[in-house]
Amino acid sequence: MHLWSFLGGISAIGGVTLAHVSPSEMDNFNIASALEHLGVEVWKIPALQSFSGVQSRSTENACSAACASLNFVFGSKVSAQDTAGYSNFTGSFWSVQQEEVQPHCVFRPTVNTEVSIAVLLSRFTGCEFAARSGGHAAFTGASSSPGGISIWFKDMNEVTLNEDKSVASIGPGNSWVSVYSALEPYGLAAVGGRAASIGVGGFVLGGGISYHSNLYGWACDNVESFEVVTASGLIITASESSYPDLYWALRGGGNNFGLVTKYNLYTIPCPEMYGGARTFLQTEFKEVINAFINVINNASVDGHAQQYVAFLQVNGTNLASAELTYTLNVANPEIFKQYRSIPAVSDTSSSKTLVQYVEYLETDNPFGLREVYWPITVHMDEDFLNWVVKTFYSMIPQVAHVSGAMPVIIYQGITEPILKKMTNYGGNALGLKASTGPIILMHVSCWWTNESDDNTVYEFINSFWDKVIAQAKSLGVDNDYIYMNYASMFQDPVAGYGDANKALLKKIAKNYDPAAVYQTLQPGYFKLNGAPVTDSF
Repeated sequence: MHLWSFLGGISAIGGVTLAHVSPSEMDNFNIASALEHLGVEVWKIPALQSFSGVQSRSTENACSAACASLNFVFGSKVSAQDTAGYSNFTGSFWSVQQEEVQPHCVFRPTVNTEVSIAVLLSRFTGCEFAARSGGHAAFTGASSSPGGISIWFKDMNEVTLNEDKSVASIGPGNSWVSVYSALEPYGLAAVGGRAASIGVGGFVLGGGISYHSNLYGWACDNVESFEVVTASGLIITASESSYPDLYWALRGGGNNFGLVTKYNLYTIPCPEMYGGARTFLQTEFKEVINAFINVINNASVDGHAQQYVAFLQVNGTNLASAELTYTLNVANPEIFKQYRSIPAVSDTSSSKTLVQYVEYLETDNPFGLREVYWPITVHMDEDFLNWVVKTFYSMIPQVAHVSGAMPVIIYQGITEPILKKMTNYGGNALGLKASTGPIILMHVSCWWTNESDDNTVYEFINSFWDKVIAQAKSLGVDNDYIYMNYASMFQDPVAGYGDANKALLKKIAKNYDPAAVYQTLQPGYFKLNGAPVTDSF
């Protein structure tokens, strides 16, 4: 007896979601039989006729066989190297580090069962795979598989509403601008990303900071359910009442439990908004940081306000750029009046629809450069926040000679309203509690031009954070949480969720994926056992 015996004649063929079957994989689970239930007869595929079972993952021809098999079954949905479809994939990443990855083939599924087949063929051959939603991570292999199968969700891009329009069902191939564009005619949105090209998938699974988060929480706290392809090829729906452990794990646990083929998100009203960047000279930094803290402290009074402050250097001038967003079309709300009273050198604030807002912010995230994000969190302390900014500017000369380098440190608040929303629908996996009070998420973002400067940039950021963390610990304001969606390849976000949550995530992963497919055959991005890269500087 194997897993598929549980189906009792019901199959997942044709896109039927199996929401109430056992997800546990039996010891004698048979991959070939699972593929047969999906209409794929392994022994009729020429590339697999020499395979007698699961091969060693080091077998040289594993990915050749896997890609040839996908091509045999799906034809034009598979792109080999040196084809237009392949180049379209590799050439459309945000960061050059991802663009440089050369998978053996690219597969563009259109329905969930095709994703099941790809996962099972990966298991059968031992070929590694990766899955891409928007592809906005900034390091090698995060959503493209070197030498393996890269599953590109681009064609799974439907956005539909349920009958009462309370839930939007969103395919993983969507960017947030496509989601907002589909929902805007109904006066609706979802709690989602703040830049146009950010993909739905990784954003939701890692947390998801939104313009609307002080009102509703992060994206992961606004998911009605996930449609998930398990390691066994089963398609199940995880919600608060159906597979609630998996539902909890997917809310912050990343890509460690399955491939999500549909995100069912609660909708929110979305009137016209007001906002933009107000930019200040260094003489105003202390007042800007004080305003930043006061907005955080007043988040419970007015949840329509969202902010972040970026500190950067442009042509030798130190600047603070405060992105001040109000989710109603109000030009000067009380909560932002302190910011408005500080003399500014520029202000781009205006009325915007949500679609216009994310398109406007897209210019802050240029494509075609080498990129890194690298965050930490700390407890709120005004003197410390001022000290961090001064330390950052004192260390910028370390990368002054790096071609194209643009280091920025950005402050955001994880406010008390946001923390309270993290208990919604059974809670999430992030390990953050409202009792800790607001915490500050600070991250360094940097882009540059040449691969030869990679280590220089990484060493600069690492040495900066070493100083900051040491100072935070000496003041008692350090915090272990690392926001997955900004994490660098040298960080372990899951460890920052706390020992108990990490242990529970591992237990849930083992239950749904006892063969550790999503830990080993899908090795990219943030796994449950540690950072993607363990080099130290």
